[in-house]
Amino acid sequence: MLLKSSRPLQVDIPGCGVTILESHHSQDFRMDWSTHPFLKVLAVINGIGTLETDISRLKIQPFDLLLVPSDSNHRIIDDTEHPLSLQIVCIGSGLVDDVARHDGIRFQEILRMRQSTLTKRQKPLLRRMMAEQSRGQAGSSTLLRALSLELLIAFDQQGESIETARQDNRVSVSSRMADYLEQLESEFYAEESLEDAAARLGMSLRSFTSHFKALAGCSRHQKIASLRIEHARKLLRDPQRAVTGIAFECGYGDLSSFYRAFKRTEGCSPGEFRDRASANSS
Repeated sequence: MLLKSSRPLQVDIPGCGVTILESHHSQDFRMDWSTHPFLKVLAVINGIGTLETDISRLKIQPFDLLLVPSDSNHRIIDDTEHPLSLQIVCIGSGLVDDVARHDGIRFQEILRMRQSTLTKRQKPLLRRMMAEQSRGQAGSSTLLRALSLELLIAFDQQGESIETARQDNRVSVSSRMADYLEQLESEFYAEESLEDAAARLGMSLRSFTSHFKALAGCSRHQKIASLRIEHARKLLRDPQRAVTGIAFECGYGDLSSFYRAFKRTEGCSPGEFRDRASANSS
């Protein structure tokens, strides 16, 4: 039987600086206004609720990922009919300070990753973090720290402020598609089905394909192929880069697929393209 709590869980940060909890709320769950000396990431598994700060209220629902900085005054209010179930990643100040010291990234406001930009890799990342914590083997603590840093950087790159997040329901289909196209420019290598992409944007398959073509002027498959080959052309101009590594970086599962796609677009093999580029630059 699933154990449900009516009060927030107590948190002790271990020596590695990271701990992960699961919190399943009962219908009478109550959280007082709180601040914590650690940063926490909330992954909503199920249920509906509201995250309140001193100045804002944000509705939260399944698949939301939220970052709450240390010393941020906040509380969570559950929908009594649909209480929340959460995975909570608690990250100590040492790791957060490392990110600020080495990369100048400081987390000073609540952030959310919304569905239109939340990539598929975040869920496996959270699962792996929980698995490493459960294993407790040699190296697990270091892996847990490394995965936590990856999660923080994902929030820096993809997170949105609480004020922007509050406006999500008013974002038009065209705006969501524009966001997706912008994301695709830098994540063309990702393995994501058409169905999964449409689901992330909260659109039917028919609506997704129609809006994509209207905005991009081509199908999603054609756009991804174009972006991959464009990136491959840049990499092939570097004679130190192996063709095998280039194929992998551009998102191709095997070398033969890369060769076929490249020749279909460029009319020559990657090696021939490289030779021509080298000759032209001489």
